[in-house]
Parts: sequence; structure tokens; C-alpha cells
Amino acid sequence: MDVTRDLEQRTDSPLRVSAPPERFFGYYPGTVAVVTSAHAGERNVMSAGWHAALSIDPPMYGVALGRQRYTYELVAASRAFAVHFLPFERSRAVAAVGSTSRHDGVDKFARFDLCASNGAALDVPILHDAYLAYECRVVALHETGDHDWVVGEVVAVHHLPEAYDERLLLDCHRVHGAVYYGRNRYEALGEGRRVDLTPADVLGDP
Repeated sequence: MDVTRDLEQRTDSPLRVSAPPERFFGYYPGTVAVVTSAHAGERNVMSAGWHAALSIDPPMYGVALGRQRYTYELVAASRAFAVHFLPFERSRAVAAVGSTSRHDGVDKFARFDLCASNGAALDVPILHDAYLAYECRVVALHETGDHDWVVGEVVAVHHLPEAYDERLLLDCHRVHGAVYYGRNRYEALGEGRRVDLTPADVLGDP
């Protein structure tokens, strides 16, 4: 079968080109990571939609941070950060920490009822609501357009034991991970509950 010729003959694709690209960019189902950092007595928490595991040996994780973010300043100074995954029930908090700024004087830990303890290996806050968290030591910063790709070596892992089955896979009958569609839409993994959060939902009274 001539695959190239077959593809050339397919002129009625159901896909459409979106122009300009940024009009429909970055909106696909995935998870939102919640990133924490601390330096010189200051700490912060923010959400990050662009993140990925990069290596097993050594374990490495990357996250895209805007250089204007307060968190970026703390990470660049401390060379450390933590990445968390929170359940669907905390979707509002996940959305809220991405919609407010420490630059405006908001203590997001207090404002959105986020309890945290210090990391096991690094001076980073570890959120009690997470079912999984990575402590990361920064090993590289790569400029990628309007964000920097921050690469961290994972030096400690925290997990909620009851959230996982015997194969160490997330048990969606016990803990519902949050799938993010974009524009503040979240769905409970394995269950289908969905919320579309408005600005009032996100930033109203806790």
C-alpha cells in the first residue's frame, strides 16, 4: 500500500486550521500541576498547565514558568520547587492560585486554605491536599518564548498511600484526579463530574 499517495488523496479532512495559532493553543485534556516555592522567608503557590516528567535515571521533572511570576523569582533564587497534584474536589483552589498573584500582596496559602509542611529534602512547602508531590532541585533553566522551562531533579516524593492500588496506580474510586480542559473546566477522573468555574466561583469567599 502506498501510504504517501493515500494521504495525498485525502483532501476532505474534518480538521480545520485555527489562525492565529494562539487563538486555539494549549487547550487539551490534561492535569494541572500546583507549584510551590520558598526563599528568604517568602513562599508562594501557583498552578501550571505545562509540565512533564523528563527522565527516570535520574528522576527529573520540568515545568514552564512565566518569568514575570513571583514563583519564578523564588525558584530562580532558591534553585528549588515542588510539584503537586490535587484531587478534583480542590479544583477551585487549583484555579484560584493560578488566577491571583503574590505581587498583589495575596497570601494564597491563607486565602485558599492551603495547609503545608516543609519538604523532606528541600526548603519547599508541601501541600497537605496533594495525593502526589515531587520535591525538585533545579538543574537547568531554558528560555522558551515567554516562559522558561525549569528542569528539576526529583530528590523526594510524597504520596497519599490510600490513593493508590497495589501496583502504585492512582485508584480513581478512592481519589478523583482532576482533568483540565482549559478555561477553568475540570472533570473528576474516573467519575465524570465536571465543573465550569467562573471568576466569581474562583475568587469568591472560600
